[in-house]
Amino acid sequence: MISESGRGFPPTQATYYFYVEDADAAMEQALHNGMEKIMDVADMPYGDRQGGVKDRAGNIWWISQRLSDAPY
Repeated sequence: MISESGRGFPPTQATYYFYVEDADAAMEQALHNGMEKIMDVADMPYGDRQGGVKDRAGNIWWISQRLSDAPY
């Protein structure tokens, strides 16, 4: 995903959006390995379970688990 910066999300090195089998487990692993939580994992209205972390370099990682087979 490429987008402009915005309020609460200043320019960073990069932003990543990726899908995993278990968003809660992936978030726990990211935090255990030194990432900073920026958004709790929660069910989103577009059918994903998603949370966000930031690494030491300032990159943002959106961790998502698809909950629905329906298109966005």
